[in-house]
Amino acid sequence: MPTFAFAQGSRRDAPTDIHVDAKRGKAGSKGTERQPVRTLAAALTLLPDPVLRTTRIHLAPGTYGETGDDDGESMPSGTLHLMRRMRPGVHVDFVVHRSGKGDGDVVFDWHDHTHAIATEGEWRFRGIRFGSFRKDQRRGIDVRGPGHVVLQDVSFRLRSQSDAAVWARYGGRVTLEGDVLVNEHLHDAADDESFSGFLATEHGIIEYGSDRDGALELGNGSLSVRTYGIIRLGCQRARITCWTKSNNLTINNGGRIDVRNTTVTLCAKVKNNTPIGLEHDGHILAEDAVIHIEGANDSAIALQKASTFTCNDIDLRGEFEYSIWASSGSMFVGRFLGNVAKVKASTGAGIHIEKIGGELRGPVEARSGGVVSLPDRTVRSK
Repeated sequence: MPTFAFAQGSRRDAPTDIHVDAKRGKAGSKGTERQPVRTLAAALTLLPDPVLRTTRIHLAPGTYGETGDDDGESMPSGTLHLMRRMRPGVHVDFVVHRSGKGDGDVVFDWHDHTHAIATEGEWRFRGIRFGSFRKDQRRGIDVRGPGHVVLQDVSFRLRSQSDAAVWARYGGRVTLEGDVLVNEHLHDAADDESFSGFLATEHGIIEYGSDRDGALELGNGSLSVRTYGIIRLGCQRARITCWTKSNNLTINNGGRIDVRNTTVTLCAKVKNNTPIGLEHDGHILAEDAVIHIEGANDSAIALQKASTFTCNDIDLRGEFEYSIWASSGSMFVGRFLGNVAKVKASTGAGIHIEKIGGELRGPVEARSGGVVSLPDRTVRSK
């Protein structure tokens, strides 16, 4: 097993600006603008532990094909390890250092299963692209425990069958700012093994910060929460398309998704998928939000096993056999802006539709203690 050794450095002499350049940087450099280091691993060795002052790591535009040296002593070449104690209010900021002379992007293009793992400290990334859509680039950022990662105007180009661009778990936290784009070029067509979603588990949190003008796009992915994980959307708009066997919003085992002041567009390309699916005590609260559901699926919304979905406006733009069904003590409260197809509540579930903007076209069924409350009547099981 390699030993990861980090230079402690003098607290007084520790730099607050560190420069990295994959082309001009050299091993052993001081990390100044004139003498940049070559790798991110080298930049991190210049950080003290604990970090007492906010530090910026300036990245020259270009493609970074590895995190550090191949010997793995300071950092594995294929995974960025982020772990530092930090004074409260202090963070490390990865920013693009632009000269104004036709600079390109910063691309983290190392090839391994996981791009970055954060386990301690607050780490911020601005204007970075993770991955180049290679099949060996599967997971983006994995945040655990006391680790906190802020992603501002970043993009991901990753490929997998069911993995995540962002995974918050074991209490880890991810804050989103601005536009966060995950394979957004796949909304209209997607290759096999091109899935990349968001996942929050074991009390992990993924949430939008104070920036309400941002946008979230997943071209082939889903928002998935389980075992008390939380995802909170508070951006201007979110568009989530899924081409694989996954619901667009997947909530189970005590997971929760909150949507506030956001226009959400969902499209599940596989017919037997459900754009919004909750089970085993899953929860969605959508306040001052509009959810557009496109596509052609067996069901638009499904709730099972004591789940709840409370919302404002839902706009069904596709062809769905069931607009909504609920079972096993689940509850739905909300409004539909357009037409509504079949509705079904069973085994003690309650569906309460406050408004139907179009026509009620499908039959309404309540059985085994189920209740469906419509704007003009209530249907109860016999």
